Amino acid sequence: MEEQEALVELLEEFLGDHGLHYANRGQIQFNCPVCDDDRNKHNLEINYFTNVYKCWSCGDSEGTHGKLGKLFDKFGNKKLKKLYFILKPEENEKVIKVKKTKVSLPENFTLFKDSHPVYPVRRQAYNYLKSRGITDEIIERFGIGFCDSGSHAGRIIIPSYNKKEDLNYYVGRSWDPYSKAKYRNPEAEKDQIIFWENLIDWNKDIYLVEGAFDGMFLENPVVMLGKHMSELLFSTIYNNAKGNIIICLDGDAWQNAVKLYHELNGGELWGRVKIVRLPDDRDVCDLKGQINEYYIEIRD
Repeated sequence: MEEQEALVELLEEFLGDHGLHYANRGQIQFNCPVCDDDRNKHNLEINYFTNVYKCWSCGDSEGTHGKLGKLFDKFGNKKLKKLYFILKPEENEKVIKVKKTKVSLPENFTLFKDSHPVYPVRRQAYNYLKSRGITDEIIERFGIGFCDSGSHAGRIIIPSYNKKEDLNYYVGRSWDPYSKAKYRNPEAEKDQIIFWENLIDWNKDIYLVEGAFDGMFLENPVVMLGKHMSELLFSTIYNNAKGNIIICLDGDAWQNAVKLYHELNGGELWGRVKIVRLPDDRDVCDLKGQINEYYIEIRD
């Protein structure tokens, strides 16, 4: 345990403060030194049990992935790398397997409809949603609530359910503009779930988006929870999607969107994959779902 703490401190020396940290499986998030640009997205994930890292935003386009020693070479120094080799787990050490965590809604989660409109905390949460263009209909459709106390106090909670209507994930978004940790999500493997699976109609066109707030403004959204598509989501789309697949990533993720287009546009999906290119500083939520003018054609 002391070696793990020391290793985390070593990483912080050249990567700054970390985001989510799952010590039981050696998984920790940092802002990517290549692509974050002070946006505090924590897209760089490191596993110090297996000694690997990857940025889910620019890992493929910029080569920000590989063995952890490579990360020290690029952004650390010789002294830090020497300490890393002293502290790191052995390459052949058995990695601790983590059982799937049962997801529960945060303590003191309250639906908006179950709280009085004059309650100050509810009013703060409600005003935040209204400022982002989210209507009462959207709040009802997605079962959005909030927490007024506990570990998720001051956060909007957006729950997700699988096709059996069991909770499989949630997004916890702070409405405090000065919060250093905008999101607080459960300790669950997001690559092993499909967000809002119970709401997806695979017979209709689907819209691939990065985040839950983007998906709220589209008719049949599929939320990737980032710029990276999991293997589970890829295979589910390939085997189930009967309509068009429209890629609607944030404006700053154009290269990710193009790569995803080429990965999807083949086999059973050939000719059914469409793409929109949003302005660099906008996303679907900013545009309130008005994306029709941004469709473009990619020549294969």
